[in-house]
Amino acid sequence: MQKHFTITNAMRDKVADQLTIQAVAQHGPRIAADLAALNEQFWAAHCAAVEALPGLSKKHWPDLIQAGAVTATASCEPTYMQPRKDNDPSEQQLVTIYKHRDDDVRNTLVSKVLCSPEYAGVTRYLERQHYHCHWVIGLKSPTGSVPRLNHMRLITDPALESLALLICSDLAGVIEAAVSFRAQAMSVLQACRSSRQVEDLFPEAAKLLPQPAKNNKALAPTELAASVRNMLSQGVPPVAAQA
Repeated sequence: MQKHFTITNAMRDKVADQLTIQAVAQHGPRIAADLAALNEQFWAAHCAAVEALPGLSKKHWPDLIQAGAVTATASCEPTYMQPRKDNDPSEQQLVTIYKHRDDDVRNTLVSKVLCSPEYAGVTRYLERQHYHCHWVIGLKSPTGSVPRLNHMRLITDPALESLALLICSDLAGVIEAAVSFRAQAMSVLQACRSSRQVEDLFPEAAKLLPQPAKNNKALAPTELAASVRNMLSQGVPPVAAQA
């Protein structure tokens, strides 16, 4: 029969995180597929634009790159022109998830979701901003280094821009749902003081509770006890007898 135990806040945090990752896992492969499609279409359009330039036939790219005749790139953080009310559009990065200042619980949860196996295909196409540390879309050339063009990061194709913005909205929505779910799961766990209460109220969570470490103290053998007693009588370290 399983012995029940008092649960700690550390246990609650761990279980709430695991439950949240489990709850949003189904969205990872779908968003990853959209990002892969965006990546493929972006680089296909870029390579077509490069090849259309005089003297930049695709078969010559490796030689031109090796000779330093063209600047090469294998990654890009795309941008788009964001409309602004009563002002001209401004070029913006495609932010998928914003880091919230002074909200370590939320930011840690975001990292844990993105680091889960189900979101490996998502994080492949995400980068962190150097200053604000927001998560932005970062595309990777599927064929390695290709010639770089000026202003190549700005997406001008409406269909490609719509797909990119849809991905940003989709991933942001998943994260907000994850934050809300975790808060509610924690409320349930905080209402429970023992593993028995969690088992009765939230059996799915009870299965994830870590078992407390057993505090089994082995009895000292007789020989060790005798040695310690001998050291006690002689002092530690023993003083050498003088001739």
